[in-house]
Amino acid sequence: MNVGMIILICYMAVLLGIAVYASRRDKKNIKDFATGGGLGIFVLTLTFSATYHSAYAFMGAGGFVYTNGIGWWVNGLWTVLPGVLFWIWGRRLWFMGKKFGYMSVADYAADVYQSNAVGILVTAITMVFTIPYVAMQAIGCSYIFTAISGGKLSYTVGAVLFFVIMIILVWLGGMKGVAITDAAQGVFMFVGLLGGSLWVILANFPSVSAAFAAAFENCPALFTMPGPNGLVTFQDWLSRWLVITFGMMMFPQVSLRFFAGRSLRVMKWSAVFSSIYLTYIYVLTPCVGFIGRLLMPELAAADTIFPELLLKYTPTAFAALVISGALAAAMSTGDSQLHASAAMISTDVYKKYINPNASEKKQYSVARAGVLVVGLISVIFALIRPGMLSDLLNLANSGVGVLVPTIVGGMYWKRATKQAAILSTVVGEVLMVLFTFILKVSPLGFSAGLWAMALSAVLYLAVCLVTTPGARVGRVVDAINEFFHS
Repeated sequence: MNVGMIILICYMAVLLGIAVYASRRDKKNIKDFATGGGLGIFVLTLTFSATYHSAYAFMGAGGFVYTNGIGWWVNGLWTVLPGVLFWIWGRRLWFMGKKFGYMSVADYAADVYQSNAVGILVTAITMVFTIPYVAMQAIGCSYIFTAISGGKLSYTVGAVLFFVIMIILVWLGGMKGVAITDAAQGVFMFVGLLGGSLWVILANFPSVSAAFAAAFENCPALFTMPGPNGLVTFQDWLSRWLVITFGMMMFPQVSLRFFAGRSLRVMKWSAVFSSIYLTYIYVLTPCVGFIGRLLMPELAAADTIFPELLLKYTPTAFAALVISGALAAAMSTGDSQLHASAAMISTDVYKKYINPNASEKKQYSVARAGVLVVGLISVIFALIRPGMLSDLLNLANSGVGVLVPTIVGGMYWKRATKQAAILSTVVGEVLMVLFTFILKVSPLGFSAGLWAMALSAVLYLAVCLVTTPGARVGRVVDAINEFFHS
């Protein structure tokens, strides 16, 4: 067994130890499983940030720069804005969770629109598009296991191993276990990504600026838009920014964090620190992608550029430690996604539509069973080996992005109606699927996801104006406004 495998095994053992510790503090009820019982600034900041980042941070980001160049810096916009939205939208959902007892966005949507159909739509869409996102983490981890084991662990073994670990983590600890392990992994991935990137750069160049200069001399097209392959046009850049930024906030693994803060003060400072964390972790990523193109021009899988550089230009033990940070990025998102999906199965499906009289204990048991179901479906999807991680990220966010008008509208507008929520969501989703999978077009160069979001917003506004809102949405909006303006 090589050094890298030993380090990875030790790392996974530590994670499982944390999960066991969290399990002993867990109250074994559905609310504690779903929301963690109130998290503090440090844990909430890191669980939100680590969940927001994924295998993409270590794998897909560098691969995108390696292939398409400086246009990747759209990423800088979709890391600052989430922290802002965490406060603007998150504090309203936090308040509604405290006042009305909501435990998820689907729970809120079904109640504010007084429509089971809206709740089912939100649940179904977020769960369907969470599957490829979970699979993306498995794909990243499989690359990691294969690279660090020197090819001894196959892609299939890596994917299965990833899900076994994820299922155990979520099964044992619920939100509290996931949040605490995310906090540990968040620190590890921040140090690993920045420290590993700097080591790789300085192992080959006297400074970061010298690395940029050498990359520019070797391949100046990487420093232009739309880049050497013509991909990152203005339309593509704008599409990625808007779809990924707003779409990410709709995913259950992210939105559940809105309900988990101990207080508004915790929410405020977590929003600030999350923006800082999410942005600074990527400071050296463009340089790594550029020099990767210079040092390994014939790399077969662009997504593996960062671990390949680590294994070639840094000591094995250090490379294994940093690559464990990549594992942390994937696991911190994967466990949160499994947890969120399982919580939704219990609170938004089982409790509402199958057994309304279910006890807390029964809901808790159903949530744990949901971890197994979602994990199994996700690993099957991962074994199909879909496309590049950046493409999967865009697809998943496009699918949930159509929910933005419905979710945001019910928090701000007394004229919000269930008819608008249903029609805008269904039509937007149909358009996204039509453009992405059937026609395979991007009209005027804008992505299918952006077109779907835009159409959903227009339809939502138009239908709200010609239909009659229910009394519930007015009461909820009044309660929010009274609380925040008092």
